Amino acid sequence: MRADGPLVSADAIDHLQRLALQLEAHAFQVELKSRTGLFPRLHVINPMAPARSEDVFAAHESDGEWWFWLSWAGRIGQAEDVTTAAERIASVLHVIRR
Repeated sequence: MRADGPLVSADAIDHLQRLALQLEAHAFQVELKSRTGLFPRLHVINPMAPARSEDVFAAHESDGEWWFWLSWAGRIGQAEDVTTAAERIASVLHVIRR
């Protein structure tokens, strides 16, 4: 996973913003966090169970292809496919009601 330089950070933010829109459509709360010197990230919260949250990153591989990643370095999916990435994040943050 690589993210270096201001242009790469801007690209990461663009990918995360597209993902944020998709996650909001699934009723998740999202907050884009970007600070100098740190990877931009999307903080995603399940509003039905706020303790269920995850940080998502966007970074490119050495071949230049962009991917979404969970905070524990779990690769979610290609950044071009925000629908699949959002579904995978939803499955991670899903709460089973009993």
